[in-house]
Amino acid sequence: MTTRPTDSDVDLGEPVVREGHETLLPSVTRSVLSLKSYVASELSTPRVRVPDNDDSWDGRTRGAKSGDVIGGRYVVEGQLGRGGMGRVLRVRHQALGKAFALKLIKSRIATNPKIREMFYREARLASALTHENICSIVDFGQDERFGLFMVMELLDGQTVHAKLQQSGRMSPKVACDVMWQVADAVRFIHSRAILHGDIKSENIFLVRTAAQRRLVKLLDFGLARPDLGRTEGMDGTPEYVAPERIAGAPATQASDIYALGIVFFELLTARMPFTGTVDEVLRQQREVPVPAPSQQLEDPLDERADALIARATAKDPAERHPDVPAFMYELRALMSMLGMESASRRRALAPEAARERRELDHRLKAAAEVFSSVAIPMASCDATGKVRAANPAFLEFLGVAGGAGGLELRDSALPEVYPTLFADLEEVATRRRPIKRVIYLGEGGDRVVEAAIVLSAAPAAAEVTAGEIHIVLHPLRTLT
Repeated sequence: MTTRPTDSDVDLGEPVVREGHETLLPSVTRSVLSLKSYVASELSTPRVRVPDNDDSWDGRTRGAKSGDVIGGRYVVEGQLGRGGMGRVLRVRHQALGKAFALKLIKSRIATNPKIREMFYREARLASALTHENICSIVDFGQDERFGLFMVMELLDGQTVHAKLQQSGRMSPKVACDVMWQVADAVRFIHSRAILHGDIKSENIFLVRTAAQRRLVKLLDFGLARPDLGRTEGMDGTPEYVAPERIAGAPATQASDIYALGIVFFELLTARMPFTGTVDEVLRQQREVPVPAPSQQLEDPLDERADALIARATAKDPAERHPDVPAFMYELRALMSMLGMESASRRRALAPEAARERRELDHRLKAAAEVFSSVAIPMASCDATGKVRAANPAFLEFLGVAGGAGGLELRDSALPEVYPTLFADLEEVATRRRPIKRVIYLGEGGDRVVEAAIVLSAAPAAAEVTAGEIHIVLHPLRTLT
């Protein structure tokens, strides 16, 4: 069970057929790498490990302040805001020197195992999405001191909620333009089987652009939220929550559409349809129809706006728009009546922009599919061995059930067959030169698998994995 350096090129051996599946790496789940067992329920959420140099730490997270480093690479520069899920901080990546917005999830939420599992699952999906009207998620993970965090692009501007508070209601044309961009973002995430769950004016951002063009970004989609329940709180915000969610039904596309209707009412009137205590608002959401926005205004409003909002906010989900494209179809008809048809079509159907977005989306999906399906184990981790991403072959190689969230190589049996692993990780991170090793894995009996493992530094320009190490394991041959 030793390792030795090698700089020679190696040839992959023949695929091995085991239990009806052809793989490039023989299964070692029941051999050397199964010396330590893993339970799916334990790996579905990251474990918080007490730092070696702090015996006084009691396992609880604490608030971050300016100068603190989160995730080993994000230096806190200040606070941008605070919300129901936690605080949003301005941070700067140590290696890239680029500023981002980092959201720290509240510890009382993040310690819920189900919430943590949901956070990691949906954060992986959300970070792979690319859309003009979606705030990009570039990183996520757990810090030993500060808990769960998510890193997003830093935007310059203000939320729709702040804009309405500052300037009052939007004109119908501006409201339609904002609504169109928000709806297109929701349509996109629904097409990727992701629900938002908390669409509201505070999660819609108006970006200042050099071209003086109104650009809208949808925030906070795909984040973990508490389950709906009278004893554990509300999923989403009471003023926007769909009636069926109050009764305990799961989130659906229809519940996101309901929130879109509430937001459109708010844009047109600068008011909420239902106000009062939480109990009063929830009662009205269940029992009282959303009033027509035209009844709240002195200026005339096209009746199509009333009809659109009434349908989107129907108490029965089956009576709402069947999907977001249907909502957008009615919105486009309203925009046409307001003389906005050409503008909306240019934005929605600009062939060059649509083609570029489609090609980028396909490239990202292709890369994700290759990474997920390739039979060679691959992963990315930091210099301490904390894994950010790993394909199923790598998890199977380690004998791990579940995802890569919270996985640390020191908790696996890999160091037992690769004693210089952590020294090599540190050297690659420091010198940025790849290291190749050969390791030997016992399969039981007299069978031993010879495999090459390659550590290489992620490119400095990498948007997400800069400063980390990529791991690839190549099987060589079976020794008898």
